[in-house]
Amino acid sequence: MNEQPGNTPMFQISRLVKEFNSVPAVNDVTTQIDRGEVVFIVGPSGSGKSTFLRCLNLLEEPTSGEILFKGELVTSPRTDVNQFRRHVGMVFQHFNLFPHLTILENITIAPVKTGRSTRKEAVAQAETLLRRIGLYDKRNSYPLQLSGGQKQRIAIARALATNPKVLLCDEATSALDPNTTHAILTLIKDINKKLGITVVVITHQMSVVEDVCSHVAILDNGLSLIHI
Repeated sequence: MNEQPGNTPMFQISRLVKEFNSVPAVNDVTTQIDRGEVVFIVGPSGSGKSTFLRCLNLLEEPTSGEILFKGELVTSPRTDVNQFRRHVGMVFQHFNLFPHLTILENITIAPVKTGRSTRKEAVAQAETLLRRIGLYDKRNSYPLQLSGGQKQRIAIARALATNPKVLLCDEATSALDPNTTHAILTLIKDINKKLGITVVVITHQMSVVEDVCSHVAILDNGLSLIHI
């Protein structure tokens, strides 16, 4: 993808609609996400937050509307989706770690499979990421041996292993205790400040966003995304 000027928004979304069986989950949303921001998207369960996030990564194909990524139209049929997704890391609500692989293997599999790194390079990067998130000693463990908070940190490290420009987190603090939630949010803030990665976080917990985000956007019944 061609790099646009640095003041170009990371995402520009125009009149985005996503329907399931003719019922809109996201309905006519227009907004933008600037480079270097930490944006929390909040709203009640079923309001379309996760669907909106999946549309940003083209895991869901929008029914209509446009999404520009760094100034380029990615909702065009000509878009190389795999190439686009190399720039957009995704952290899923339920972690989606491979249970039969060690933590180190979970982090290195994508860079190696896509040919972005040799195994030696991928292992070196994974070990650096594991040290950053404080879980280097778990590199040879398996997901079932980790707590929920540890799995979430591993999922974030795995998403960072492809060197994305933006990190999308779906309910990153869901079902975590307050101390673990604080640790995850501190990690997100650290990633944003030290790595310069734009971060978009979906949550329905307004209490978790204080002192972390650039701003909050509210999605209600898929109808509007209002920045506050």
